[in-house]
Amino acid sequence: MKRFLLFPVTLLLCFQLSGQRGTIVSTFPMATLSPEEIMLNLKNNLDGTAYTLAGLFIYQKYSVTAVKVIYKTINGKGQPTTASGVVFLPVVNKTTRLPVLSYLHGTLTRKTDAPSYLTGIESVIGWIMAMDGYISVLPDYIGLGDGPGLHPYHHAATEASASVDMLKAAMQYCNSAPDIKAKPNGSLYLEGYSQGGHAALATQEELQRNPVPGLILQKTVAGSGAYSLSLVQKNFVFDHADYASPSFLPYLLLGYQEVYGNMYGNLNQVFVQPYSTAMPGLFDGSLTVNEINLQLPAQWQSMFNPTYLWNLRYSYLHPVNSALRKNDLINWKPQSDLHLYYCTCDELVDNNNSLLAYLSFILKGSNRVTTAPLGPFKHAECAPFVMLLAKVKFDCDSHANPCGINLLSLLKSDTDDELVQFSQAMEESYQAPAVEDLLQDNILASYLSQEIPQEKNKLHVYPNPANDIVNVQLSSEMAGKAIISLFDMQGRRIREENYTGNLMIIDVKPLPAGIYKVVVSGDINLSQTLVVSK
Repeated sequence: MKRFLLFPVTLLLCFQLSGQRGTIVSTFPMATLSPEEIMLNLKNNLDGTAYTLAGLFIYQKYSVTAVKVIYKTINGKGQPTTASGVVFLPVVNKTTRLPVLSYLHGTLTRKTDAPSYLTGIESVIGWIMAMDGYISVLPDYIGLGDGPGLHPYHHAATEASASVDMLKAAMQYCNSAPDIKAKPNGSLYLEGYSQGGHAALATQEELQRNPVPGLILQKTVAGSGAYSLSLVQKNFVFDHADYASPSFLPYLLLGYQEVYGNMYGNLNQVFVQPYSTAMPGLFDGSLTVNEINLQLPAQWQSMFNPTYLWNLRYSYLHPVNSALRKNDLINWKPQSDLHLYYCTCDELVDNNNSLLAYLSFILKGSNRVTTAPLGPFKHAECAPFVMLLAKVKFDCDSHANPCGINLLSLLKSDTDDELVQFSQAMEESYQAPAVEDLLQDNILASYLSQEIPQEKNKLHVYPNPANDIVNVQLSSEMAGKAIISLFDMQGRRIREENYTGNLMIIDVKPLPAGIYKVVVSGDINLSQTLVVSK
């Protein structure tokens, strides 16, 4: 039976605003749904094929209670603030130890679309997983839901801090609130898609540094995330003049300006009219992504000041590019299982984000990472398949439910093409691509350089990949006019010298395996990605 508290006045737990991050400020019981109501909610949010497939792996074990949580955390400047989220609790008759799922949502611009408002497909994931025996924890992120201020879009540090602090608050609630019989058993699973995939990797990295007491991360499933903002995703957007969601770039710039303060002096430097005047209102938290997109030009570059846009694309040291590098998530070593999934017809997020992240993690020595495509689907179409595969993997690992892998293999004989494609991809998801194949295919060279078109072929970096010596050579007219620098992917300058017209030799034997950037600055700006493999 559905029970909504439209004007919740009972605060189960209340604390002063001062104190430790992850401390609960207040809680609000929102609703309790039966399994039948949850399945109806799911049916209203999925197309027929996805709903049919989901029904095969959903067991409808428990009714579920949703509780909004307001908790203490920090904003993008490291200052104390509050954020909101929702905990979905299986309704059990006696104390029951259950695994914890942290689900991290995709791109939202309207504050009230956040999971804690119980609208849309994002909250449905929480209902489903709790119904099948997981304590589901869904943060809204900074600036969404009931959190103050502008959401810093694709800001890794606050995605991680909001998610980890929400987990602390959820643990506090489950262990101290009266009449809560669903208790954490110590196992934690992370899941996210799109921006949620980016947030999942940021959260996994943070948990490696600062684990939540009482929780051990078992597996992370991330789908179609922009893990390489400064390389793959930036070039993908620039290469698509009709990029399907033109709101994403201004959303990111406005958020980064709030955090870093140096993206621009004023909006007239960034956008032409009427967009420079309109941007703050478009991203005030009242409009959906689709509503914003309808007010922006289909040819997204036309809303930008051409000079600003040119510098953003080609200047390696532009403040936006520096910010993007700070929010890349390919420069660490996963120490627990991480599965990176994507679909091959994604029009919003380049699937090379997943391939590059996988390659970088392997180069850094991780043996806990896999990546695989899940079929020829677009971005929105891909999401249910990633979510389902995540559930299968978590169920198999936690033993919360039957494993379901064998059932997936039977779908290959189905008459529905999407089910057949997904079942085939499911089998292949256990076979990660070989690093040698990725390097042989040279996935980096064709799209990761930032050469100005008319300056093409003026920079030569070889061999690439390299393991001992790298040669850097410019065309003859560049002698005495350029400085060549080597940067790591955090933007730290490793080497710099004036180019004299002779071949520049870089000894990379002392460098750790990974991805680097050779940058030419002077009369022109050029850069080339360099892979160091051991």
